[in-house]
Amino acid sequence: MTRDIKKALGMFVITVILGGIVYYFALPSFSFESVGFWIYLIILLSLFEVSLVIASVTKANKNEHKAGVVAKAGGIAIALFVLTFIISSFASGRLFNPSDYANLIKEDIKEADFSTYQGTLNNVPLLDKGSAVQISNRKLGSLVDVVSQFELGENEQITLNGKSVRISPLYYGSFFKWNNNKNEGTPGYIKIDMMTQEAELVRLEKGIKYSPSEFFGRDLKRYLRMKYPFALFSSFNFEADEDGAPFWIVPVEKHTIGLFGGVDVDYVLVVDAVTGDIKKYSVGELPEWVDNVYNSDLITSQYDDYGSLQNGYWNSVFGQKGVKVTTEGYNYIPQGNDNWIYTGVTSVGRDESNIGFILSNKRTKETIYFPVSGAEEYSSMSSAEGVVQHLGYEATFPLLLNVEGQPTYIMALKDAGGLVKMYGMVNVEKYQIVATGETIQVTQQKYRELLKNNRMTVTETETEHISGVIEHIKTAAIDGTTYYYIKLVADDAYYVLSVKDNQLIVLKEVGDGIALDADKKSTGKIRNALLAE
Repeated sequence: MTRDIKKALGMFVITVILGGIVYYFALPSFSFESVGFWIYLIILLSLFEVSLVIASVTKANKNEHKAGVVAKAGGIAIALFVLTFIISSFASGRLFNPSDYANLIKEDIKEADFSTYQGTLNNVPLLDKGSAVQISNRKLGSLVDVVSQFELGENEQITLNGKSVRISPLYYGSFFKWNNNKNEGTPGYIKIDMMTQEAELVRLEKGIKYSPSEFFGRDLKRYLRMKYPFALFSSFNFEADEDGAPFWIVPVEKHTIGLFGGVDVDYVLVVDAVTGDIKKYSVGELPEWVDNVYNSDLITSQYDDYGSLQNGYWNSVFGQKGVKVTTEGYNYIPQGNDNWIYTGVTSVGRDESNIGFILSNKRTKETIYFPVSGAEEYSSMSSAEGVVQHLGYEATFPLLLNVEGQPTYIMALKDAGGLVKMYGMVNVEKYQIVATGETIQVTQQKYRELLKNNRMTVTETETEHISGVIEHIKTAAIDGTTYYYIKLVADDAYYVLSVKDNQLIVLKEVGDGIALDADKKSTGKIRNALLAE
């Protein structure tokens, strides 16, 4: 074996070792559909090229001609590799494949009339992610035995037993804290009820031992990469099943257009966060408790392609005939046991109005388009903030609901500390109709009165007859109107009545009998009601 061959082999071994170190930390997929894999190969080729050139110009053998040949040959090889990568990237893009991109979500979309829309005030999550994170951090800070060792992981919204909650797994605070607790794992996760804003630490019988905060073989991405070297992991979503057991939901991508384009979900890995057990599912076979398979940005991106590329790429850039896109921002609505993403749809160039909105199931990608014209979300947020500008409250990104038979934006109004202080309802078609209140029930009553005053159609309220003996009476003056909160004996709910619509309520005292017509749609601790005739 010649001396040059020995040097080349030596440099190859060094390159392989360096490549192994880079791979251990970067963990790229061994798939040519992975951009990371191409970058990884280019780095390895460059390292090998540099090492060969250095080996060819040693003090013992300074052969500039040989070094030049090696550098030239290696440079050409790397250039060809980079050129192939660039050409493949362009060939996978929207410019050359507009119809393919437009069809990515086409088969999943159906159109429906707003009268069939099921989004109502029941179980609506009005707490946004920012507020949920703040409440979770406060809860963590109150747990003396936990706060010194752990911190919050990524916050995810899920539907658990029909209720909207946000959950955050506990992560190790540092390598040393991991070393102190690795045998037990992290103790559980923080769960927040999106309606009541109550937070709790769900302590597990056995700790979480597989997560992004682990090190070495239990690091979630490294653990999965060793078992699925060719998979394209898109995200690592923390969820809990109906019994509260923790899992990681890991969608695996496929590219349907060229090497790098047309991203979609191929299959899903469900990882037990405690034991590390892995189950592989197709999208259609997933358990119903799984919520977050399709990333929200992936859904909105596919819908944008559907709305903008129907008439070709250049029309989406210049003429823009028939081009429609989603608005900037989205929120989530529970429907049954699934988590749906909501966002508005606007035509390009009319940035202050919507032509409709979509709901998309994050587990199945089923998408429903509702053609509803009116103000876009940020205009409605400004309208609500304008009513309470003296308080400095900020509106969360709204949800579009069916309130009193009208398409209505509803949002929470937060103080500087991120706590929900009030609620707002804004009519989509006439966004100057704005109602705010300290409770959902009060806000709805004021909104109903505004609709009537503006001669707009209001759905007749379905009621149930309630009678009993008054146990407590509380009053509150809101925007010049007095509201009575009545609690009956052996009934946990408070029934809220405005003195404007129920003048005789001022004559009632504790111990009196009373008959009420309570709104069937308002359930829970506070219910809208009227005095029964």
